Amino acid sequence: MKKTKMKAVLGIAMAMAMTVSSLTACGGGSKETKAATEAATETAKETTAAAEEETKAAAEAKIDLPEMATPDEWVSRFEDVSPTAVDDFEVTDDQVAKIKDAGLTAALCMHTSGESFSAAVIAGAEKACEELGIEIVATTDAQWDSDELSKNIDSVMAKNPDIIVLCQIDVEAMTDQIKDYAEQGVSFAFFDNINSHLDADDYASLVTTDTYGAGVEAAKILAQQLNGEGQIAMFTWATPNLGNLARSQGFRDYIEANFPNIEIATEEFYTDASDCASLADAVFAKYPDIDGAFGQWDVPAEGVISSAQGNGLSNDFVVTCVDLGYNVARLMAEDGMVKGIGAQQPYKDGYYSIYAGALDAVGEEVPKMILIDPVSVTKENLEEAWPIIYDEDLPSDIQSLLK
Repeated sequence: MKKTKMKAVLGIAMAMAMTVSSLTACGGGSKETKAATEAATETAKETTAAAEEETKAAAEAKIDLPEMATPDEWVSRFEDVSPTAVDDFEVTDDQVAKIKDAGLTAALCMHTSGESFSAAVIAGAEKACEELGIEIVATTDAQWDSDELSKNIDSVMAKNPDIIVLCQIDVEAMTDQIKDYAEQGVSFAFFDNINSHLDADDYASLVTTDTYGAGVEAAKILAQQLNGEGQIAMFTWATPNLGNLARSQGFRDYIEANFPNIEIATEEFYTDASDCASLADAVFAKYPDIDGAFGQWDVPAEGVISSAQGNGLSNDFVVTCVDLGYNVARLMAEDGMVKGIGAQQPYKDGYYSIYAGALDAVGEEVPKMILIDPVSVTKENLEEAWPIIYDEDLPSDIQSLLK
């Protein structure tokens, strides 16, 4: 409707311009003709300018974006645990001195280390260890393989760490292993995800962004971009990882509760993020008029984008996800398909996981869950949001795209 109206107004302007040309050709340059020409030209300019302003205003029009709280089951993730907001988590000078005197060691057992998220977790953990005088004795990479992660934990135990910082890939797989090592005195500090089969004395704390809330923020961005209507697809990791499932649930709940004219045409499930490009190929073949997609984190979203580009879709196709990786941030800056992201704060995940594990290791009380707010990131606030998420400036090459 808006495009048709714009064409009609521009058509009037063009007709006026043609009239001006005709008057000039036939009038032999008289004063009356010249005045008429100038008047018609000015009217045409004003009409065109008005049409452009109307189109710009329509493009910038905001739709109503209701707030949605995270339900308890997606916050606590296990019974009898009330989250503590990260801003309310305090460590005293005496506690810091106690930690330093203990001469603690830590191991970082990463689910993967090849993404911006993981690099930020490691950087945050390293900073906290530097502040507390904790030696990192091992940093491992499971490359998204739950069995490999379990082997890595066994391996680092040979170094007798006091603290293990860990993101469980499969929440069912390592219950007994973690319980056994916890009984031996290891303080487990989990980030992003936890196993609900554990007891309170099996771990120090879970430090996590409100990932349900991050999914909601991603849904708001997509709904805004589609002006509240269209057809979309979701891409969700099939592994029983509660942190990841929460973000998809938040996205889905927000769209279904608030935007009945946005149809979730399909939800595709994958076990390997690299499968998303081929999954998306099938989606685009079945739903050729699809308008947008939610990728559960940045790597699946990149696969969807690769497929969309290969299928000839323009940058009007809207992609959103959770996690602000370098590649999706760059796409956002250059007005690509990524229009915005509901971002976690991985640097804080790593930083406060070390503090939580260290307090537990020296016998101090620790909140069983430390909750961090997600950050809604668009091109307009990218430069300000990046330091909040990564504790460093936005890379200069991305900054240059914002000028």
